[in-house]
Amino acid sequence: MSFFGRFVEAGRIVLITFGKYADKIAVIVDILDQNRVLIDGPSTVNGIPRHVISLKWVSLTNFKIDIKRGAKLDEVEKQFKEEKIEEQWSKTSLAKKLKLKDMRSKMTDFDRFKLGFAKSKRKAILGAEIKRLMKEKK
Repeated sequence: MSFFGRFVEAGRIVLITFGKYADKIAVIVDILDQNRVLIDGPSTVNGIPRHVISLKWVSLTNFKIDIKRGAKLDEVEKQFKEEKIEEQWSKTSLAKKLKLKDMRSKMTDFDRFKLGFAKSKRKAILGAEIKRLMKEKK
């Protein structure tokens, strides 16, 4: 039994961490050498074209689709849709964190003010309820 569970292999879903397509997922189509792989979005699904990327720029995920090395775009797209990778990915905690980070980065100053105001109101209501419950307990 191997200690490691995620291997660099054809069909492995990766999260791109740097560059133009950062925070998007893609499929490893071929392994070029120990540092680079050929990935495909597929471009018809999420807009990432087939290109070479360094393994330092990607993070391996737990997801894998069943394709052969050097598979064509049609095969990759078919497997990607059949296995519902986009849906599975969106349910992971990392995907949710990335989405939240993106939403927060797009907030305006007024949005941040409204969020802070709502949080302080929530905290006040929660504190009052806790005080009431503590009084009842005595």
